[in-house]
Amino acid sequence: MTDPADTRFFQALLEACQHDPKGDAELREAIARALETGDPLDMRAARKALDAQENSMKDRILRQVHLRMATDLSAIWDALPGAPGNQRPN
Repeated sequence: MTDPADTRFFQALLEACQHDPKGDAELREAIARALETGDPLDMRAARKALDAQENSMKDRILRQVHLRMATDLSAIWDALPGAPGNQRPN
């Protein structure tokens, strides 16, 4: 089973790559494959594809990923110890 944090990371990564005008098509395909299959080998391939990017591009993408994940209130709520399952306050 894929960790929900991994899924959220790759979803945020794909969104950031799709909005980057200089985005790499192979990177987007690797991320999409990882999300589709949930296979650890595909996830590793997506991470390697990200690592292979030019540092400035990688930094730009990861800043966007961090922003998306840090402001994802549902993910924050789900990670709280003792938080009830799907019964969010809002």
